[in-house]
Amino acid sequence: MNTPELHVEEVRVQGHPCLAVDRGGPRVVITTDVGPRILTVSLPDGTGDGLLASLPDLRIERPGWPRFQLHGGHRLWAAPEVPEGTYLPDDGPLTVEHDADGVSCSYRDPVTGLLRTIRLAPTVDSVIVDHTLANHGAAVMEVAPWAITMCTPGGEAWVPRFVGATDPHGVQSNGSIVTWPYTRLADERLVLDDPIIRLRGVAGAPSPCKIGIAGSVDWIAYRLGDAVLVKRVTFIEDATYADLGASLQCYSGGDFLEIETLGPLVGLAPGESISHRETWSLHAVATALDSDEALRALGLDQG
Repeated sequence: MNTPELHVEEVRVQGHPCLAVDRGGPRVVITTDVGPRILTVSLPDGTGDGLLASLPDLRIERPGWPRFQLHGGHRLWAAPEVPEGTYLPDDGPLTVEHDADGVSCSYRDPVTGLLRTIRLAPTVDSVIVDHTLANHGAAVMEVAPWAITMCTPGGEAWVPRFVGATDPHGVQSNGSIVTWPYTRLADERLVLDDPIIRLRGVAGAPSPCKIGIAGSVDWIAYRLGDAVLVKRVTFIEDATYADLGASLQCYSGGDFLEIETLGPLVGLAPGESISHRETWSLHAVATALDSDEALRALGLDQG
């Protein structure tokens, strides 16, 4: 079967010049002037419209620091989260390249010398999203690719927990749940179910909640109405991950919910780079299906 030709279209979203990219299946829109940010993902029938959070006025402002604009959508950061290096403006200019296989957008931070690249390679039923950090500075950087997708509140994130054995007798630990100082396990948005942990996005929630999973897990998802976005990754067993090993993370705040994946933590020497791949798939489910039924329908219940 012939692979449909890559379709790339110049569009404007939230006032930004962007490229819309697809092969007849999931369509993603990426900024070409700031970020880069993936601002939307949708199917040809409109499924997924509005799933990614649109936050054109959301800023991080701290006394004495430059203002950082989040924009919403999907972004690439470098873990671990250190405000002095994490919350630096990325307002351009970008380097944009595209070929027969996909589109790449890159931003080099003038302070740290870190070059961040998001590359989109759509297929007929998914989008391969490659995240690359390259050290263009003068010193070794301890970093990990950190892929963060900001979703519109009102839905529910699904975070799987590995339940298999790691030894022949099934008596040794197999993973951990990671928390942050502001995490409260009694938070009504958080359901520590088994094997899928759930975290709801509630607009206007007064305090954040975040949960992470360390262990052999390879997907995370968000459902909003009739749309489910699934991000799949490859967990590397012998790698070191930031945040106590939490390679999957989920954050629920008042304006958005984030589903996050991390690549390995490495000492990146000048001239070196590290990449982290997510494969996105977008699915339609009947709104009448409850959470458990939707998980089963998509084969994500791990049952």
